[in-house]
Amino acid sequence: MVSTNLNDFLGQNLVLLWLFIALLLGALELLRRDRTMAMLAVASLVAALTALVLVHAWYAQLFVFVVVAIIGEVVLRRRRHVRAAAKDAPTDSV
Repeated sequence: MVSTNLNDFLGQNLVLLWLFIALLLGALELLRRDRTMAMLAVASLVAALTALVLVHAWYAQLFVFVVVAIIGEVVLRRRRHVRAAAKDAPTDSV
């Protein structure tokens, strides 16, 4: 009889772990509504796609997750900054 614990199962099926993390982050986004958790959920989905291609390369999956999360954070901050600047801009209506 072969016994497999949860740690061995998730180590062999990292795609499921990334999908579970994306699901949790998506649920947190529903509570927070600031798009940060949604961006991290997208990064987790991209890492899950990487896990499909590079099965045992967890370091590559983690690298892809971090890079996509950083790119998403930069884009998200830039959008927030542009929106804040547009909101504070004076209007010429008299």
